[in-house]
Order: sequence, then C-alpha cells, then structure tokens
Amino acid sequence: MKKSFVILLFLSASILLQAAEQTGRITGRIVDSETGEALPGVNILLIGTVLGTTSDLGGEFSLADLPAGRVDVRITMMGYKQVVKKNILVVAGQTVDLPVAMESTVLESPEILITANKRRQNITDSPNSVGVLTARDLAAKNKVYLNDLLQYASGVNFVGSQINIRGSSGYNYGAGSRVLYLIDGVPVMPGDSGDIKWDLVPASQIEQVEIIKGAGSALYGSNALGGVVNIITKKATNRPLTQLRYSAGFYDEPAYPEWQWTERLLHFDDLDIDHTRTISDHLNLFAAFGRHQSTGYYQNGHFQRWNAAGKLHWKVNPTSNLTLSSHYEAGDRGAALLWRSQRHALEMPAEALGDRVESNKLSLNAFYNLAANRNLGFKTRVSYFRNFWENFFHDNQTRSTAHRVGLEVQADRQLSEHNSLIIGSETSWDHVISQLVGTHDQTVFSVYAQNERRLIDDLNLTIGMRFDHHSVDDSFTDSELSPKLGLVWHARPEVSVRLSSGRAFRAASMSERFSEGLYSGLRLIPNPQLKSETAWSHEIGANVRLHSSLIIDLAAFSSDYWDLIEPEPDASQTIQFINLTRARISGTEIMLKWTTWRKRLNFDLGFTFLYPRDLERDTFLAYRSRRLLNGSTSFSFSRFEIGIDYRYAAKLDQEAIKVYPNDDRVSQHVVDLRLTTNIGTYQFIAQVKNLFNHNHIQVERTLMPIRHFLFTASTRF
Repeated sequence: MKKSFVILLFLSASILLQAAEQTGRITGRIVDSETGEALPGVNILLIGTVLGTTSDLGGEFSLADLPAGRVDVRITMMGYKQVVKKNILVVAGQTVDLPVAMESTVLESPEILITANKRRQNITDSPNSVGVLTARDLAAKNKVYLNDLLQYASGVNFVGSQINIRGSSGYNYGAGSRVLYLIDGVPVMPGDSGDIKWDLVPASQIEQVEIIKGAGSALYGSNALGGVVNIITKKATNRPLTQLRYSAGFYDEPAYPEWQWTERLLHFDDLDIDHTRTISDHLNLFAAFGRHQSTGYYQNGHFQRWNAAGKLHWKVNPTSNLTLSSHYEAGDRGAALLWRSQRHALEMPAEALGDRVESNKLSLNAFYNLAANRNLGFKTRVSYFRNFWENFFHDNQTRSTAHRVGLEVQADRQLSEHNSLIIGSETSWDHVISQLVGTHDQTVFSVYAQNERRLIDDLNLTIGMRFDHHSVDDSFTDSELSPKLGLVWHARPEVSVRLSSGRAFRAASMSERFSEGLYSGLRLIPNPQLKSETAWSHEIGANVRLHSSLIIDLAAFSSDYWDLIEPEPDASQTIQFINLTRARISGTEIMLKWTTWRKRLNFDLGFTFLYPRDLERDTFLAYRSRRLLNGSTSFSFSRFEIGIDYRYAAKLDQEAIKVYPNDDRVSQHVVDLRLTTNIGTYQFIAQVKNLFNHNHIQVERTLMPIRHFLFTASTRF
C-alpha cells in the first residue's frame, strides 16, 4: 500500500506541474437534421489528439484547451452519418460556435467507444468484440433495470441475476462474477459477494451501455475474466431539462389453474424523474429519483425500491474539470429461493413464507480531468462503495456490510496522430463485516500500460500489460500479470478484421472463499484454499458493411481456463466452491443489423454457439446454454412504431445441471411485443411481455416471469 500511494502521489504531482497553453474553445449544439431535436450522447473528437467530449441532454457540447490554429473535429453517433468539420480556426481566448445538424441513418456510422481501451475510439478500431446499447435502444426496449435489457444483447444471457457473456460465468449462487461491472468507468463490485447489483442504477439514468466480450484484465484486472459492462450515466446539461417516466402493469393468470395462488390482481409500477440545470457559468447539476414496487407474480416475490442519484460538474478552468457523482438504492424484498413443487410452481414452501431481505447501497465518486496540452491528458478518480444487506429467513438471520475505497490515476499521451499511450495505477481496499463470511480485509494494487499504433496505413496494433497484487487479511497474497495483444486490419473502407489474445484472472470472492450457512435446505461450506482462476482468451472477427443498410459481424473465439471456480454440491446438496483443473469454452457468434423500406423496417439479430467443456472430467460446464439467439424487429409509420423482441436459450444438457438434475427443463422462448407513439414531447408505450406465456426456469425451481402487460408514459420539459 505504501508503494501504491507513492506512485499515485507522484502521478498526481505530475498533473500539477503541467503548464496550460494559450487556448481557445469550440462550443455548439447538435440536432437531428430532420426534426431539429437535440441529440444527447453524441461523441465529439479533436482528430489526432486526446481531446474529446460528448453532447449533454440538450445536445450541447464544449471543447476547451484548443491551441490556436486550425483543427479537424469528428462527430459521430450510432444511427447518424458521421460529420467531420475540417480546418476550423481556433483563436486564443475566443470561442468558436459550431452548430451541427446530423442526418439520420441507422447503420452508416460506427459509434465511439470509451470502455474497450479506456479512451475514446471508433468501434471498428477495437480488437475486441463490442456490443453497444444506445439511448435509442434503452428507450425502445423500455426496461426498468439493465439486466432485463442486456438479455437482448448478442452473446449475453442470464442465469437468474447472473450475467453470462459467451458462457463465461455459468451460475454460482450470486457469489462472484466473471464479468466486471462499471459505472462511468468505476468498478462497483461489493467486497463480500463480488456480484453485480443491477438495481443501483435504473435504466432511466443511463445514456449508453458498452459490453466488452472476452478477457479484459489487461486494463481492468480481476473480475474482467469474461468481459466488461460499463454503463455511462446521463450528463448535466447547460439548460434546464426535466424528464418524467411512469409505468404500470399487471400479471396475467398463470398457464395452469393449479399454479393460481391468489385471487388478487398482481401488479407493479415504476416512477422515475430526473432534472438537470446550470447553477452558474461553470457549474451544472443532474439529479434523479425513482420508486419501483411490485407485488410479484409468485409468493414472496414482492419488492419496493427507492433510487436517488446526483451529479455535479464543475468546469474548474479551460483545461480541467471536476465531477462529483453519487448513486443510492434502498429496498425491501421478499426472498424465494425454491418453489413448493412443480405442480405449485408459484408457491413457496410454507416455512419460507415471510422470508425477506433488506438492503441498501451507496456509491460516491470524484473525477478530476486535466488536459495538460492537446497531446497529454490526466484522469484521477476517487471512489467509495458501500453495500449492506440483512436476511430475515426462517432458518437464519444474517447481515453483511462491505466497504470499498478506490483510487486511480491515468495518463493519456498522443505520441503522434496514429500512436497513443496510456499508463495508470489503481488501488483499492475492501473491508467486510459479515455474519456469512466473517470479518476480512482485502487490498489490491495495480499498474497498467497500453500502446496503440498504426503499423501501416490499414493495420493497427494494440499491446497492453497489467500487474495486479492483492492480499486478503495477513494470510493470503497473489500476484497476476495480464498481457494483451490486438490487431485490426481495415482491409477496405467497409471491411475490418480484428484479432485479439489476452490473459485474464479473477480472484475468489469472499463469499466463495469463506461462506458458511444454511439457505432453504442448501448448505454452504467454506474453502479458504481457493486459488485465483486464470484464462487465456483468443478471438478472430470481421465487421462487414455490405451496403449502407446492412452490417454483419462475425467472430470465432476460444477461452482456456485454469483453476476455474465452480460450486460443487455433494449427494446431500451441501455446496462448496472448488477449483476445476482445466476448462475450455469455444464458439462462434454472428450479428446482423439491417434496415430497409426507407429506414422504416429494421432488423437486429444475434446468434451464439458455445461448446463449454470441463476438460478434467470430460463433461459440459454447468449452466451454459449451448445456443443463444436474440432478435428484434421494428416498423415505424407516422407517429407510431411497432416492435417485436425475441430471445432463445437452448435447453441445458442434464450433465450441465448441478442441483436437481432430474427436474424437467425446456428451452427458453420469450417474445415481447410493443407499440410506441409520440405526441409532441410525450411518448406512450404499450407492451406485452412474454406474449405466449412461455414457462421456463433459469435457476433451479424458480419460474421466470409469466405473461404481463405494461403501459408507460414519459415526457420532457
């Protein structure tokens, strides 16, 4: 820890020693060329530099610290043609007004990514497969929480609340995740369970979601074994803007009369409101509030959650800015681990009625960004995350509080127009007080570097490396080195080929290492000897634009795992996490986007085939569906749009089920239908979820949502 703070203090001191140049500024507002509507989340980059920004909710942007002279600006957003403004004259001490009108076209321009290489870049320059959900996707799917939305992303599926990217995670009862979860680039993983808390940030507060598939430890360290999900939250705007969303719905009757467990109408409703405004010339505020509640569709399925968020953005001077952000969630929900029986699939065992969980979460972050000059930038981030829960179960009552403090400093250096370097250091400390795992401390110190450069006109090379050292209490230490190599070949303007290879690791969570207790008949026992799991991940892929309305993305991938951590039950259903000696997951993925009939008819399709093997036992890895299919189609006319979403996950092989393998299982076929209309600043959506009332399970003896109806109204003013 002493060494880590010395390095971080040195980097911070370097920031303060940079001298600012005489600079000018470019500001503007970006709108849709047809409707005149403001476009939020548009990416603005100064070509050949580290400088860039995004438009706020009012479509406005500002690029500061621009040296006097002529510059080129690239403006991109998914669904719109790229705009390049060349030879813009910047005068020191003056502001250039740059209004931009973007022409809508569903597939013409790739969007800019932030997550894949910890800096802004075109999606076709990333050597990894990347999925992006834009503000348009979030509004169209109309989901309250991100996990419900991610189920429709290619290569992604869920087992309960646990995310799988290309089969990386399986299911481990919420005790750790092989997918790293970030909020605005900050890891938000509790120190006790190491899982993802999807209810911390509702979808209404999100501007964009980036999904990195494959090993991400070279930049992000532990938990990025199978991929990274980074949510980019809404930004404060320069003008007052309020957005209001209310939705309500109810559940249909179950498919079988014997599943009917109550005569009352089972219902739910959600309220979200956010407001942004300027406090002064250099200070903007964003605030959000939400309430979400449901009776549930099964016994003990009720919940009530409250969300709040705030973001304060301060333009310290033309070359630096400070952002303070916070997210808070508190909730009370029923707990239902197993059904009473398959004949009574929506009822709980009598002794479990009344089981519930109280929880709350708090995230606090401070971001300081400094542009020392047009080719050198610094980012400093300080973060705090607190996670508390308490179980009130019939067979136990336990509570846990986990604190995490983090600090990261990163330097971005543009060595030339086609050669960039990032270096950084990150440290974190976890303190856990838990009746489930005990009291423990964990510290992590990391350093990383990555260079991206153009070898020849059409070939880009990425080389990266990260070193992580972590310790648990005074009894366990581990060090991991995670290299990365990537190549991107722009064979033609409409064809790019990518190749990547990298090593990744994940340290065992405290829940996997130390859990001991009884939960609804399932007993957990500790395994303090768990080693970190490691992997080598390889991928080759191609992105092809057959013409302006059709994109196909192909990928073949393979990941080899050592010491993979999996739950292992014995004959009495006592579960212990163990290290599997060897495993491999390989597969292929295809994604297709197509628009036709004057951009009124759109298709989005993703298919993933997996071959997940435990090489030690020569069996399939547990809880991985071998075939995944996600599809969406929409048709717009006048003020209306009708859309259909479909997702499929193949039935699990019996050997891939660890608990209750003899229970009936079926493939998942879920169809959602939606109708949207816009009237002025108002939007109305009517939806039927699980249209055909398909009955299936993802985890043992827990029926997934039956057919339900949802009505949503939203507006902005």
